[in-house]
Amino acid sequence: MFKLLASYVITSVCSWAIAFLIPLYVYEQTGSPVWTSLAFFAAMAPYILVTPFAGVWSDRYSKRRFLIGGDLINIAIGSLMYVAVSTLSGDALSITLLLLSFMLASVGATHHPVFQSIAPALVEGRKLHRFNAIVNASDNIIRIVAPISVAAVLAFSTKERILVVSIVGFALSLPLCYWLKEQGKPQPATTRVFTEIKAGLLYVLRHRELCSLVVLFFFCNFGFALIGASLIYVFTTLLAVPLSDVGYYYGLIGAGAVAGSATGAVFVKRYPAGVLIRGSCLLAGIFTLAAALASEPWTLAALWALSTCCQSVVVIAFFTYRQQVVPQAILGRTVGVTRLIAYLAIPPASLLSGWLLLQFSSSALILASGGLCIIFASLCAYFLARYERQVVCSDAQ
Repeated sequence: MFKLLASYVITSVCSWAIAFLIPLYVYEQTGSPVWTSLAFFAAMAPYILVTPFAGVWSDRYSKRRFLIGGDLINIAIGSLMYVAVSTLSGDALSITLLLLSFMLASVGATHHPVFQSIAPALVEGRKLHRFNAIVNASDNIIRIVAPISVAAVLAFSTKERILVVSIVGFALSLPLCYWLKEQGKPQPATTRVFTEIKAGLLYVLRHRELCSLVVLFFFCNFGFALIGASLIYVFTTLLAVPLSDVGYYYGLIGAGAVAGSATGAVFVKRYPAGVLIRGSCLLAGIFTLAAALASEPWTLAALWALSTCCQSVVVIAFFTYRQQVVPQAILGRTVGVTRLIAYLAIPPASLLSGWLLLQFSSSALILASGGLCIIFASLCAYFLARYERQVVCSDAQ
């Protein structure tokens, strides 16, 4: 378990560092917010385009070799980026970096289903909840620390040196992946990739509890993305927080997410997954809706931190549940399909968030819309689960 976690943390830190550098380079070359926003879309697109295929590849081929290959490709991407920033400039450099950003994100999109599907084979079932809690806490800490650390290091170093350190980091992850235990020889592929994606989708659709949770996540992600996509704008423009102070508020929000990781590890052992997930989503929505009444940045940050705390509990509970109920032979495809469905909500929500702020310039409207969407989806999921239990009981009688 240690080697898998260590490799995951190293790879995540280095990927975040490079992903943070790319928009800086693009903005430095173009001075255009449009070009900079393209870097965001280039980093998001693979999670919709590549994820379902990654699930199939994870079930078809050696997961250990996929992790090794991912680190090798990341080293190559980092090296190409170093060559590009040393030799190119202007639009040529910006276009090259956008392509490299897409490639880097594609490796990350492939890494997730591989990592999630190899974990049950390497970690004892009774320890999966703790493993997922550590992974979730690591993700949240890295999302806070990596950008802040890169920004701090840039005060006395250069982007190129950070890039070189990231390349070295990927190289350090390689032996950790190499020393992982091989999980047997995968069965040779006998069907087309799209047929296997369809098999993963059909499995999700036929598994009522899993399907209902994925639909719940789609609408909850829509509500969360309404807020997350414009949160920096809300703080800096609508609440007049100096850009130099935004990190403090994000630190509080991140602390809530980390606290949720610790709490989730405890709750997953005590409550059924469906009950815990639906209840946590409902609480997240209530805290989000309450944040619409906040007029002070610290109040908003505190309520959003409580919401992210609940979101972390949901992530741990669902990851553990999925790893326990889905057969190993189809787990990669199921991870890919469920992740794809959840991510499909993010682009339209981000666009709607920007349009609402452009039209109304109201943080309360954004927070209230997101909170109501999450609450409504959670209540629908709750009553649907209750109805299905009543049907099962009546059939049993």
